[in-house]
Amino acid sequence: MTKRALHSLGPLFGLLLFGAALWVLHLELRAYHLHDILRHLEELPTWRLLLALSLTVFSYLIMTGYDALALRYIQHPLSYGKIAMASFIGYAFSNNMGFGMIAGGSVRYRLYSAWGLSTLEITQVVAFCSLSLWLGFLSLGGVVFLIQPLAIPEALPLRFASLHFVGGLFVAIVGAYFLLNALRKKPFKIHDWAFNLPSTGLSFAQIALAVFDWLIAGSVLFALFPASFKLSYPGFLGIYLLAQTAGLLSQVPGGLGVFETVVVLLLSPGVPTSATLGSLLAYRGISYILPLLTAAALLGVQEVLRKKDTLRRVSRILGYQASVFAPQVLAFTTFVGGAILLFSAATPAVRWRLTWLRTFLPLPVIEMSHFLGSLVGACLLFIARGLQRRIDAAFILASVLLASGIVFSLLKGFDFEEAIALSIMLAALLPCHRYFYRKGSLITQRFKPGWIAAIITVLFCTLWLGFFSLKHVEYSNDLWWRFTLSGDAPRFLRAAVGAVGVLLF
Repeated sequence: MTKRALHSLGPLFGLLLFGAALWVLHLELRAYHLHDILRHLEELPTWRLLLALSLTVFSYLIMTGYDALALRYIQHPLSYGKIAMASFIGYAFSNNMGFGMIAGGSVRYRLYSAWGLSTLEITQVVAFCSLSLWLGFLSLGGVVFLIQPLAIPEALPLRFASLHFVGGLFVAIVGAYFLLNALRKKPFKIHDWAFNLPSTGLSFAQIALAVFDWLIAGSVLFALFPASFKLSYPGFLGIYLLAQTAGLLSQVPGGLGVFETVVVLLLSPGVPTSATLGSLLAYRGISYILPLLTAAALLGVQEVLRKKDTLRRVSRILGYQASVFAPQVLAFTTFVGGAILLFSAATPAVRWRLTWLRTFLPLPVIEMSHFLGSLVGACLLFIARGLQRRIDAAFILASVLLASGIVFSLLKGFDFEEAIALSIMLAALLPCHRYFYRKGSLITQRFKPGWIAAIITVLFCTLWLGFFSLKHVEYSNDLWWRFTLSGDAPRFLRAAVGAVGVLLF
């Protein structure tokens, strides 16, 4: 029981930290409305969006260097195609999922083991990549915090007034790492496993690559900030690195909410919070969601065309190991699909789209589609667990629910953006029926603490988003029974009760 309680502490800590971040965001946004944030998002120039997209592609290319250096460290050569495939899939999903559901290390294990690497070698690769990431952060963060230390807002629970001391500590840690490499010639031993320290040249290479990676990753968000923000790039880097640290330590998938809260606090009151969140929403979509959808689509395409001669090389790269990690990946994308439907039900519809729909759809169809779309979203959160367990019934239900979600998204407000995202998820799922072969009950399946925390997080987000979006509407009991084209608040209340009822059931 003690071991089980300790295992639950991580998800519980992440849930509490996420709740605290949500509360801080609520306080910071009390003077703003949702349309303020969306207006700033729509005002972002196209060239800034394209620049951020290009930098994201470049960032994922740089990340392949971590695995390339790691394989050089263990002296096990592999083709760059295999390295790039393992790196992209690993980072695309670990960046979004955090530690709760699937980690990049498990994806690398499934792929690299098929390519002849031993368990010890794969462990060394994962450790080398993680160490490189943090050494780059410490190096870049140490320099930035020393040159341009930040003033810490009182809302952040940190006991120091600036990051000057932290910058010095970071530089000292990196220096100690180099000193250890220079002085210690014997490998570290953990039981029967021995780990050699990288050579001095390889250490310089891994730190230089990681620093460059952090610079490019930060540039993605910096490119999305309007020129009116008057931010210096070094000053922004300090904010970005501190926010990323909080997100990584929180264990919340992708640092969702925690990262945004720290950025908002460090930029206010000099920068409008609504404008900051508009840029952060674009950053999430470009740097996180888009690579996730791309990786999911890659799995689907590989399964459909795996026997084609032109894709024989791709098939060899993924091979039979796709049967191991594909259910994990599809479970997560299905979970994301449910969250998309719930978030959509909590936010007001675009007025011109509703008006256009009303010309050929009766109001009851729009109302029912909105309500049923929310129920489908709640069911997808539940069904995702069955997909992870490879249950055949979960595959069938997930396919039906995703298809239903596409239809309801279009009928409730012509939300074609979320319909496209759900279509990509469905296209990735359908060719993978063979991986869901187990016969089992969906009702009696056991949910781990991480899954429970993830579902509660999405539910909290949905409720907060709905009440924030519609806070200008005064509550009354009549709202529950009001059916009008402009009745965003009544639709949200009914959809929220339906979703909560489904999840409680």
